[in-house]
Amino acid sequence: MVKFEVAGAVLNCETKPDLFSPKSLDTGSRMLIEAVIKISESYDEVLDWGCGWGPIGLTLAELRPESRVTAVDSDIAAVSCATSNAENNRVHNLKVIASHGFEQLSPNQKFDVIVSNPPTHRGREVLEQMVLESWQHLENNGRLAMVVEARLKPWVARAIKASFGDYKILKRGPKHVVLTGIKVLQ
Repeated sequence: MVKFEVAGAVLNCETKPDLFSPKSLDTGSRMLIEAVIKISESYDEVLDWGCGWGPIGLTLAELRPESRVTAVDSDIAAVSCATSNAENNRVHNLKVIASHGFEQLSPNQKFDVIVSNPPTHRGREVLEQMVLESWQHLENNGRLAMVVEARLKPWVARAIKASFGDYKILKRGPKHVVLTGIKVLQ
């Protein structure tokens, strides 16, 4: 079991050894959650892309119980863990879906915020596709917020700028950086 607290939300979660950060909430995910809470006074629809055992989506759902949070992951063990963690923490506004990226979501489904601590080990193409598809699934003025290792910031920033027209750094740490892009229709 992993117990953690972010922004006043206290959660107890099960993990599995083969999932990302199985022993604790990783620094990058914590930074991402804190940055999203700071910049988003409210949100109705959130997507946690690549949710793993669920800490990001769970925390955002717990902090804003009136919101609807969807968490997706292609790893069935991650989906199982995140689902159990939502049930065990009595977080009722989180729906976990087994999906390779956006495949199992309606093409018309739109979000206010899409968050991700993406699987950068899968390569640039996966990340660039995720950024592009995120733009398509955001409401106007919706925001993509993602955390990556600082060494990857240049090419991730380029991917966000290519799809969103610009990017901003929300938070920077010694090893991670939180980047954002806002969908603005002209």
